[in-house]
This record gives sequence, C-alpha cells and structure tokens, in this order.
Amino acid sequence: MAAELAVLDDRVVAELSGWDRAMNWRSEVVFDYTNIESASDIDRSSLENLIDHRTSGCGTHDGLRRPNRRRIGTMLGRGIVGKQFWVVPAGPGAARLLVLDLRDHEFARAVLAIDDVKEVVAAIKQSLTSNVGERERSD
Repeated sequence: MAAELAVLDDRVVAELSGWDRAMNWRSEVVFDYTNIESASDIDRSSLENLIDHRTSGCGTHDGLRRPNRRRIGTMLGRGIVGKQFWVVPAGPGAARLLVLDLRDHEFARAVLAIDDVKEVVAAIKQSLTSNVGERERSD
C-alpha cells in the first residue's frame, strides 16, 4: 500500500506516496487529537455500504456494489455530512477499522485500517479524556 499510518502521542498521520499521493493531491493528512470527537472500531462492511463515490481520482467506489476494494482518499457517502478520508487496503468485510469522527477539520470522518485497532481506540480515548480534564483546569 502506498500509504502509511502513524499513531503518535497527539495525532494520527496518514502519509501518502506514489499514485495515492498523485490521485489525492496531497502527501499527508494529519488528525490531531484536538480535532477528534470520538474514536471507535467498526466492521468494514457496515461502513463501506454507505460509500457512494470518491471525490478525486478515477474509478468507481460505490461501496454497496463494489465491497472490499482498496480505498485511499476522500469519499462521500450517506449518513455522514461532509467528506471522509479513507486509508484502507482491499480486505474482508469483517475487518475492524479505526473510525475517527472529527470536528473543526477538513474531513468529517477518517476511516483507517491499522493493526491493533482496539488498543489504538483505547489509547486515543484515554488521551481525549486526559485532554478534556486539562482544558477544564485551564479554563
């Protein structure tokens, strides 16, 4: 896959290269924890069924008619108002994906295929809880 994901202490970074970089007109997308409203792990098929099409690049990405295909880039679909950024290789519908619902960001949602999804979700949720406490003390 010509995209790499890095989960850091304060952000998740998707780095694109090769055709993924060219088709999306960007080299990286950064999801700061301050922009994350919620983090969850959801099975691929329930998310993919709602994808209607991608916003740039070529090829159809209708998730209902063409499930389990490689999806990297900006997608539009039903149920989420705004753009979604996907970094997901081809794979089974039962695969668990990291889903970040975002606020004050270019994207409304990020859908990412990453190892140890449950552990990453727990770490992000812990960080979000800690940041809320810090923000409340500083106010």
